[in-house]
Amino acid sequence: METAAGKAPTEECLQVSVLRRRKWVAKSLLSGAAAIVLVMGCGHAPEVRVAPAPEGESGEIASDVDFAQAYLDLGTRYYEAQRFADAIEQFRFALELNPYSDEAHALIGMSNYRLGKRELAERSFRRALQLNPRNLLAQNGLALVSNDERERAAALESAITYNPDVPELRNNLCFMYVQSGDVERAIQECEASVRLDSANAYSRYNLGYAYQRQGRFEEALEQYRRALEIRAEWARVLNNIGLVHYYRSELSNAVEYYRRAIAAEGSEAIYHYNLALAYEAIGVRLASAELRGEPARNVYGVAADTDWRQMLREAASEYSTYLELAPGVSDAQRIRAKVAELRARAG
Repeated sequence: METAAGKAPTEECLQVSVLRRRKWVAKSLLSGAAAIVLVMGCGHAPEVRVAPAPEGESGEIASDVDFAQAYLDLGTRYYEAQRFADAIEQFRFALELNPYSDEAHALIGMSNYRLGKRELAERSFRRALQLNPRNLLAQNGLALVSNDERERAAALESAITYNPDVPELRNNLCFMYVQSGDVERAIQECEASVRLDSANAYSRYNLGYAYQRQGRFEEALEQYRRALEIRAEWARVLNNIGLVHYYRSELSNAVEYYRRAIAAEGSEAIYHYNLALAYEAIGVRLASAELRGEPARNVYGVAADTDWRQMLREAASEYSTYLELAPGVSDAQRIRAKVAELRARAG
């Protein structure tokens, strides 16, 4: 059986901004009698204003640190709205007032990371850690962007030393270990993450993938199913459930889950490729049985009356879709030849 092109965890499976657990609400930061307020206008962008001192109170102006915190709060609002360039602008305003704010540097780094500017992000994370080696966001961020595998793991291990009960950190370290091939340690960290937060879909997914890598398919399926309970119809998880069924030659089940993955995210080329493999495997095996004159029977979860020619046509169609979505793949010529072969054989 040809190896399916599985989707290993990618940076989608890392948890980027969940570490900022504060609930940001419109609030006033008071110093003396002047207040810095975040004004949330209906249909308008939030802004920072200085409220006048109440009557009879001192007119003392709030400190630069208070103003800096207001800009951090406002920038965080933009960040949560995925307006990352606007967020960076506010965080820089905060740095003008308080250049030693490790939080501002870390937030700029995270915003640049979300914009795909990894070098700028790394620079900000390192500056934040110079100012505060225990900055949780910067430690997690450095693990996201560093090209040094050991440094990435070390950053997370350091963060966990000071924050052992943060499930997102455990999940991210699990991800790093999976990527490096240290599956045993990956499982340990993801199991710890799940114990800390049983409703963390990312941890469930990464743990399922680690189990899958070890051939522990039942345990992998259990974690994938739990992930789907938390995040319904997550295409990546549906695809991997399909992979497990494919590896176990449960081909009709594999087809079902690949179809669901495509229904959830049809633009992902790999899902079409995997579905093509499953259709091809069904068609080839049924055709072989017919050529050998074997009596019709249900095999691999596939009904005996399944038309093997139609299965080969479906496979050719899915391979073609794969090539349309990923025209630059290195084995495009081989797949085109396979499409022609399948269509000729199906008649």
